[in-house]
Formats: sequence, structure tokens, C-alpha cells
Amino acid sequence: MPIREYVKIVVKRWWLLVLLAAIGAAAAYGYSKLETPLYRATAKLYVTPFRPDYGVTLVIQNLIRQYSQLLQSDSFLTSVSKQLRLDLPPSEMRERIHAAGAADNLVIQIDVDDPDPRRAQAIAKALATQFAADHQLRMEKVDPRDKIEVRSYDDPQPGTLYRPQTRTNVIAGGVLGLLIGFVVAFALEYIDDTIKNADDVERYVALPVVGNIPTMSG
Repeated sequence: MPIREYVKIVVKRWWLLVLLAAIGAAAAYGYSKLETPLYRATAKLYVTPFRPDYGVTLVIQNLIRQYSQLLQSDSFLTSVSKQLRLDLPPSEMRERIHAAGAADNLVIQIDVDDPDPRRAQAIAKALATQFAADHQLRMEKVDPRDKIEVRSYDDPQPGTLYRPQTRTNVIAGGVLGLLIGFVVAFALEYIDDTIKNADDVERYVALPVVGNIPTMSG
């Protein structure tokens, strides 16, 4: 099918494209408003060795991955939950927390999602503070030359809105509706086998058009 035929179909059924795009955007907006807002607070732990040589740095990069897993362990999350009097089981706490280490700059980033921005801030701060304190206890029996320091700098700020991303959802819903509109428009054109003009006669009947009988008013 020539490109001009595709353009004709789009022009012919533009209202369908606009309608479905509007429906998709409206549906995404409604879903965003019904979704429970989640706020994200972030805390960072900086891991530094007493001896900043290359070999120790490689060891710390591996330790950071272990520390990230330890931050999400049942025992540690239970301790923080009791400290904040949240009464949340470790599994539910883990769903709200994401801890990942950035080995390049020796940082562990702790993200906490919660419907309450202040509680997200409190949990992030407690996780960072408690982990740093526990780590300090573990380092007491280590040779000072081999010690690894874990510190939390800059208290987390109150959580900022993380989800829903209403604008992004609306745009995505509109684009999806538009794509569905294209599919529906071309499907309707495909199943429409009525003959409307001379081009359709030549296409379907495979015979040349000899002449036209015009429609005249009156």
C-alpha cells in the first residue's frame, strides 16, 4: 500500500485516533489519582578504609555488596522496626527498602518508600545510623590498620513524591491510546470491502474504469 494511502486512512479516521488517545490519557490520570502516593527518602553510607591502597579498595568494593544485603536482612530490619515502633515484619520492611552499593565511589545508597514522607525519612535515618553503629562494634576487635569505617553523612530529608508519576503516566496512556487508535483505524479499513471510488474498482475487480456516473443534486 502506498504511503499516501496510509495518510488517507489517518486523515479519514483522525477522530478515532484523538478519541482513543484522550481515553488512554484519562484512564492513566484516573489510575494515578487512585494509586496510593509513595514518598522516597534517601540515606547514604560512606565506606572508607584506614589504609586507602588499591588492594584494600578492591576488598571494600566486595564488602559493599555484602553490606547492602546485610542492610536488608531479617534480623537487622526487625531491630530497626522495633526501634521505631513500626510493628512491621521484615518482609514488609524489605518491600519498602532498596539498598545498593556504588562500588566506584564506595557509597551505599538506601532508598525508603513510604506513604508518609516523614516516616520514610525516619526509617532511612534509622537504617543508616543503626548500621553504622553496628559496624563500629564489629570493628572494635579488628586491627586498627585493617579497620573499615562506615559513616552516615547528611541526615535524610523528608521523602519526596516517588509514585505515582502522574504526568509520565498520562503521556504514556495517551501514546498507548494513540497506538491502539492506529491499529483500530487500519483494522477497520482492512475489513471494509465496500467500493467507494474508481481506485477501489481497479484494485478489487482488476478491470480498468471506463467512466463515471456523477451524482447531481435535484
